[in-house]
Amino acid sequence: MHSHSVEQRSITAEAANAAVVAAVARAGELGIRINVAVTDASGVLAAFLRMPGAFLHSVDIAIDKAYTAA
Repeated sequence: MHSHSVEQRSITAEAANAAVVAAVARAGELGIRINVAVTDASGVLAAFLRMPGAFLHSVDIAIDKAYTAA
């Protein structure tokens, strides 16, 4: 009997956290303030980080962009 399921890999919490930390570090080097979001392959939010002073309205934009990329 053949299985009809497909294995799907998912980003770990540690990897999602490392991605937002790296993005914030790079933004700091560039002298900008950002909101950064990471989703899993299904578009479900896995990690989010908002730098102090980042535009409040770009919180939703960051999450929407991560979802679209997924």
